[in-house]
Amino acid sequence: MKCRDVMQMELQWVSANANATDAARVMRDNSIGFLLVGDPAPGRLVGVVTDRDLAIRVSAEGKAPKDVRIADVMSRDVITCAEDEGLGEAEGRMRESAKARLVVLDGQKNPIGVISLTDILLHDRGGRALKTARAVVSREGGGPHQPVDSIRLTPSTPEDEERAMEQPSVTVGGSRSESTKEFGATSFGGTWSGK
Repeated sequence: MKCRDVMQMELQWVSANANATDAARVMRDNSIGFLLVGDPAPGRLVGVVTDRDLAIRVSAEGKAPKDVRIADVMSRDVITCAEDEGLGEAEGRMRESAKARLVVLDGQKNPIGVISLTDILLHDRGGRALKTARAVVSREGGGPHQPVDSIRLTPSTPEDEERAMEQPSVTVGGSRSESTKEFGATSFGGTWSGK
């Protein structure tokens, strides 16, 4: 399976000159926690900003979001993969970098999609994604969190998934047009440096 087969293609951008309030509103309005940062407009990738960046580098520091430029809080080391790269290679890059998202680049090094840890987990049938998930969440295990080694993730088998598909759907939180299946046995490149 290739990166292009699982990537999300609806890219959301924010200008490096925008403020943290603007970025938070784009995230809220699109129900996402990850934005590509353009300089100063979409098209030329200069970094990424996450909801975690805003929480740690703005809110936790007591800064006024309207006074903080995205260029000052974004991550400049963007972890990427090529659209025709194997998903296993992308997973390895996620593990090495402990990042939950990769930006997918086309042959001209232009951003065309994003792969998240969730995308990998949803497309994994062999249990390999569990290694990736553990590596990505390991940065969370260092503080006052449950140690990663004590978290037990159990991969589902194709048989588990078949049985789950036969179970009634479960709607999670409020009313939705689609439902989510619960799986009984399941718990759930490189660095881009510019053109």
